[in-house]
Amino acid sequence: MQIKPLLHSSSFRQAATIAFICLLISSAAIIICDNVLNRIMKSHVRGMIFENLENQALKGLFNHSTQLAHQLRIESPIDHRKDHFIFIINPNGNILYGPQHLIHRQQIDVLQQKRSVAPTVLSLKTLDHELFGLLVPLTDGGLYFNAYDIQPMIQQTRIIPLMTGAGLLAIQLMILLISFPFSLHNLFRVNHIIEVLTQYAQGKHDVRVNYRNNGDEFGQLAREINLVLGRTQTLMEEVRTITSHVAHELKTPLTRLQHKLINVSESLTDKELTELENAIKETEQIQQLFRSIMRLSEVETGQVSHQKNKINAYDILYEAYEYYQPLAELYNIQLKLSASKKHYFYADKILIFQAISNLIDNAIKYAPESQTITLGIKSTPNKTLISVSDQGKGIRDADKQTVTKRFKRLTHKKEVFGHGLGLTLVKAITTLHNGELTLENNHPGLTVCLSVN
Repeated sequence: MQIKPLLHSSSFRQAATIAFICLLISSAAIIICDNVLNRIMKSHVRGMIFENLENQALKGLFNHSTQLAHQLRIESPIDHRKDHFIFIINPNGNILYGPQHLIHRQQIDVLQQKRSVAPTVLSLKTLDHELFGLLVPLTDGGLYFNAYDIQPMIQQTRIIPLMTGAGLLAIQLMILLISFPFSLHNLFRVNHIIEVLTQYAQGKHDVRVNYRNNGDEFGQLAREINLVLGRTQTLMEEVRTITSHVAHELKTPLTRLQHKLINVSESLTDKELTELENAIKETEQIQQLFRSIMRLSEVETGQVSHQKNKINAYDILYEAYEYYQPLAELYNIQLKLSASKKHYFYADKILIFQAISNLIDNAIKYAPESQTITLGIKSTPNKTLISVSDQGKGIRDADKQTVTKRFKRLTHKKEVFGHGLGLTLVKAITTLHNGELTLENNHPGLTVCLSVN
């Protein structure tokens, strides 16, 4: 199983998006929960401090720092909390009561700067403690600081948002894990549709998409695709049948006409015979045109009989070389074969030979005399490239995209016979083999490459 296509599937992306949203929600929940717990904790601490402060105020001990410190030493409870601290600071900044190791001179200066007429709630951070409490100004200029070390409380309560986040993170991971089989199943169904369409494009018009009629979107899509494929196949069969009937109905009269013209030619004068021979050639060209159209239709629709076998590109190119060598000599053109003998690929030998023949035939037609036509082969790990290069005028870049269309001819000279179907048939054969037809400049001339996967 390939992971990359699965990760790129829309189902997995949707699941990943939901998981990412859950991650954002879990992060926000951790932050909000931590903030709310801190507020609740500080509110609770503030309530305890005010309760303690009321007890001290009722005793009238906020007039003098020395008396207050003395009274606190006397009343220190046995069950005094380890996280609760009371500091008495005289007007000179000296600590009269409270653990002196917790507050240094810099913190005392901060407390004196925070001094105001009314009690002030503040937080004082030291190296290992975070003191949160109430700063009360005394009448003699001293300070009363009643505080709790909330650092242990924060550490104890922080496990709550962490557990919340861990739970949401677990949900996120579960979403991803649960989405894997669903994404894999959807990817399999998409790949099945792609495979069916690919086979249909290659000429296997009886293939259809398998699906369960459970009403989901993939089932509806598969049903519509099957309807389109079936309708397309029906239309192609109708067109092929009509074309065959038309060709058959026209071929028979043309053949009879040709035979009658041949019979009539035996009793004519030389001038009349010349005209009649031209008429016979015209009927032959019409019949050849019909044969070319029928052949092209069979290849394009995949109805042509073909079987892919392992063949040697050099052998088939050498056969074409020997076949066209006499014609090339007739036109005073040198036909050159430049290729090694080991280039194997899978293809239908007859169709590939026809494609190569069309390319060589075009090159001989359009190449000037006393020039060279080179037949070559190149191989890559994935492709075999068969090329035919001439030294003619070449083709403009603007015409390279249209020259493979039906009946497209770049010259209409009478001495160059053709119907504009040669390259169209080559492209159809190449497409049938999942290949590609490219036209490149040869400087001078043109190089046509037929690549087969």
